[in-house]
Amino acid sequence: TWAPIRSGTGGAKPLAALRESRALQSLTLDLGYNDLGPIDAKALAALKDAPSLVSLALDLGANAVGDEGCRALAALNTAPLLRALSLTLAHSDVRSRGAHALAALKDAPALHTLTLNL
Repeated sequence: TWAPIRSGTGGAKPLAALRESRALQSLTLDLGYNDLGPIDAKALAALKDAPSLVSLALDLGANAVGDEGCRALAALNTAPLLRALSLTLAHSDVRSRGAHALAALKDAPALHTLTLNL
C-alpha cells in the first residue's frame, strides 16, 4: 500500500542511502506532494556522493522545501560525474534566496544539462 512520506519524520532520509550504490548511474525520484521539508532536501543532497551517478531527476514539487532546502540541494554542484540534473520545485515555497542558492549548480564540474522547474 502507498503511504506518503511525512516531513516531520525526515521521511526522505532512507533514500540518501542510495548514494552508497557503486553501480547507480541514473536515478529518478518522484516525491511530489509528500509534505517534505528542508531536512528531506538536505538528506537527498547527499546523493552528490554517489560515485557513479551521471543523471538525477528529483521531483520535489508541492512540498515545503523552501529556500533552506534549496541551499542544501545546491550542494549537488560537487557531484563529480553528474552530467544531467532535473529539479522540480514548483509550489515548494522557493523564493529568490532559494533560486540564488541553486545558481551554484553552475559550478558542477561535469554538468551539461540542467532543468529547474521553480
